[in-house]
Amino acid sequence: MRNGSENAWFSREIEAVAPTMFRVAFAILRNRADSEDAAQNAVLKAYTHLDKLKERRYFKTWMIRILKNECSNFVRSAFRTVNLDACEPIGYDMEVPDLDLNRAFDTLNADERLAITLFYFEGYSTREIAKICEVSEGTVRSRLSRAREALRKKLSEQEAML
Repeated sequence: MRNGSENAWFSREIEAVAPTMFRVAFAILRNRADSEDAAQNAVLKAYTHLDKLKERRYFKTWMIRILKNECSNFVRSAFRTVNLDACEPIGYDMEVPDLDLNRAFDTLNADERLAITLFYFEGYSTREIAKICEVSEGTVRSRLSRAREALRKKLSEQEAML
């Protein structure tokens, strides 16, 4: 059983990382309800396995890795149903200033969306992303490069249509 100070520390850390968790989950799942569920599952899993965190300074990276795995579980789950009437606009202060960019972002695969989100929106280095995604740093750089090129191409196609 954890003491009060450990619980308070965990709560503060979760509160600080919550917006990042939602953005990361949404980048992978592209569905608000699933993103929230995956984030909640990740928090529960982290709390029950807090003793496996070796250094507290790596909490955020550890938490994002757990979340990434939870999102993968959601993607693998076979028969999910979506009620289109219940879909809501993007929330959590997540601004989408450019609808064309958002549409182009949707065309990327989940690994590319995750790399872009962690690098540009969350400020992680390629080394940190590699640890989170459990891939090499070169793989992260390749994903970022492919994603940037795909976004460039898609946006220039959309601009040409105007």
